[in-house]
Amino acid sequence: MIFRMFAAALAAGLLAAILITGLQSIITTPMILQAEVYEAADTSHDHGTTDNAQHETDWMPEQGMERLFYTFLANCGAGVGFALLLIVGMSFNLGALGGGRGVMWGIGGFAAFTLAPALGLPPGVPGLAVPDEQIAQVWWVMTTVLSGVGLAAMVFGKSYVLKFLGMVLLVLPHVLGAPVGSGESQVPAELAARFSASSIVLSAIFWVMIGYFSGLLFWRIGEKFRDT
Repeated sequence: MIFRMFAAALAAGLLAAILITGLQSIITTPMILQAEVYEAADTSHDHGTTDNAQHETDWMPEQGMERLFYTFLANCGAGVGFALLLIVGMSFNLGALGGGRGVMWGIGGFAAFTLAPALGLPPGVPGLAVPDEQIAQVWWVMTTVLSGVGLAAMVFGKSYVLKFLGMVLLVLPHVLGAPVGSGESQVPAELAARFSASSIVLSAIFWVMIGYFSGLLFWRIGEKFRDT
């Protein structure tokens, strides 16, 4: 069973990473490059020649294949990790496996890991005003955990009390409020909004692909073992 889980997660994460990296290179990467132009100009204006020279020495992947490669690696890590998480969840009901069930789990993962946090901290391009990093990370983790538990309670809870508690957990992080960024940004609002919306849509596609491949491959590998 453990080998089956890891094999399916590895294959599902890799397939999803290949597809989403291609989409990102066409849709969101050009927006990031455009925003970096504003970020560089803003840095030069605010910090002067000395600080800007130090800023330019910070390592960044080169444009083109190197940047695409590192993006692919990051997507692979996320894809495999998320696929394993979904497969562990699906393993509790082995009688209802397949691509369709995987998609449902993928939608749940998207809701907890992307949509709920994005309501308070939407994805942003470089150069935007951002809140304190540690506070933002704490809020993101809190929102993700509470949203995941809340969704599980609403979907799998047998009583109305559990379902109501799940709803409360979903709303709680947003009642407390997300941290707010400070400072000014030269990035046009239209570019920031377009990037945020595109990133959320691509994340939804990523999660659906992860869920579909995870459910399908986990089921197919199990069928293969039963046939041998």
